[in-house]
Amino acid sequence: MIENAPPSAAPITRFGPDTQDFLTSHRAQAVAIREFNRVAEALGAEAKRLATLGGFDKPVVRVAPDRCIVQLGPVALTAAHLRTGPDRPGGQLLVIVWKGIIAARGDHIPERLGARHVPVPPVSRWEETFLVSAQSEATWHWHPNGLQQQGFTSIELAERCMAALSGELRDAVEEMNANAAATITPEVA
Repeated sequence: MIENAPPSAAPITRFGPDTQDFLTSHRAQAVAIREFNRVAEALGAEAKRLATLGGFDKPVVRVAPDRCIVQLGPVALTAAHLRTGPDRPGGQLLVIVWKGIIAARGDHIPERLGARHVPVPPVSRWEETFLVSAQSEATWHWHPNGLQQQGFTSIELAERCMAALSGELRDAVEEMNANAAATITPEVA
């Protein structure tokens, strides 16, 4: 033990003296999981609310680590937390709204002779990438298209994404109603 040694200066890293950037810390990894789960839970809850209001079947919500799928009638939303390494601490969140079926019901249909109905492939209708900024868990924000944009809390982000899904759902229902009306031929008296 050196009794009279001068205090050593804190090492200066690319994140400043004696402090490790929160987003590159191990603690931030646990926070990222909690924040993504918060987004996924809010997406599921809002999808259930929209289904009830719109008279749709119960939405299909599938959550896996860093992935979430919400299928609401003829539209869907997918969210994926992409951990991209040291060049993007905190990773990024990719959210896509789809027209079509992403989360199939999962019913098992044994192979049969004859033609099977092949669903129309889904089409991407809205896509946005969010970057993370945080100095602590309390300041966690998701920023659309870069850190210079205003950030959103996890709940605000879910509301923003569900607004996009709701708009696409409204358009899909209008399109289905227009197609149904076009196929009905008026009776000739």
